[in-house]
Amino acid sequence: MKLWAAFFKLVRYPNLIYIALTQFLLQYCVVAPVLRSTGEEPSLSVPQFVLLALSTVLIAAAGYIINDYFDINIDIVNKPDKMVLDKIISRRWAMAWHTILNMAGVSLGFIVAWKTGQIYLGFTQVICSLLLWFYSTSFKRQALIGNVIISLLTALSVSVVGFYEKQIYESFEAIMSPSGRKLIQIIGVYALFAFIISMVREVVKDLEDMIGDSKDGCRTIPILWGVLAAKRLCNMLLLALQITIIAVEVRVFLLGWYLAIVYLVVLVQVPCVYAYMLLRKAHLPEHYHKVSSIVKLIMLTGILSMIFFKCYL
Repeated sequence: MKLWAAFFKLVRYPNLIYIALTQFLLQYCVVAPVLRSTGEEPSLSVPQFVLLALSTVLIAAAGYIINDYFDINIDIVNKPDKMVLDKIISRRWAMAWHTILNMAGVSLGFIVAWKTGQIYLGFTQVICSLLLWFYSTSFKRQALIGNVIISLLTALSVSVVGFYEKQIYESFEAIMSPSGRKLIQIIGVYALFAFIISMVREVVKDLEDMIGDSKDGCRTIPILWGVLAAKRLCNMLLLALQITIIAVEVRVFLLGWYLAIVYLVVLVQVPCVYAYMLLRKAHLPEHYHKVSSIVKLIMLTGILSMIFFKCYL
């Protein structure tokens, strides 16, 4: 029992649930309602969607394992009490699980791509797997590039479901279909949201882990550019996020989705302001950890707003 608990902790099971929830909401609260409002049906059947979501979750789990594998020296300094590798699960078993989960995730991705007649989409999972490997081995220790890669992968986990909809990939032909345009716009906004908020969290985590990162020779943004520059970058990103949300609110106001505006103000914008205020005063790892937790909550409330498409369409 202790071994299984350690395994689920190693693969960050709450984050995996979040990824699966995000894709479920996108498929059944955005894609399906938008298409059915124009008399169309989603390209992915229920079994195909389940396999795609499982593929994404397995590759993400493998990514968390390999990240911890190469971060042992950093975690000894930053969070010794939370370590699983070398205490409960050996490095050899961790690498074995990483390989198994990766192979399973990539295989499921190709099965879904083959079933939908878009076999090239299977390489999306291959690219994600490779990026997670190189992030853990190299990019994480470099300023900005590691943050951008994780943020792009977060945005991709949101948008990958849309790649399999024929209304989207056929929309890039001469004339875009109405449903294709609408899906591209909606998924694009959520992908942008996921990218920006993930960038904020990644930089905040770099601030939180500065001590261990510096001892391991990492060249993260706060180490290379300084704490003040890292905070300013977060502030700029939070401002960009607020501007994006305001633009969305103007759009949904014209549609009469007033409850959605209240939701966004109370559960997304106000917490963003609170995170900004906390970040200004933060100077200890526990302060940055609190900011990181709030940013993670903003990610969740932002994604949950997909429910309004189900309610209004």
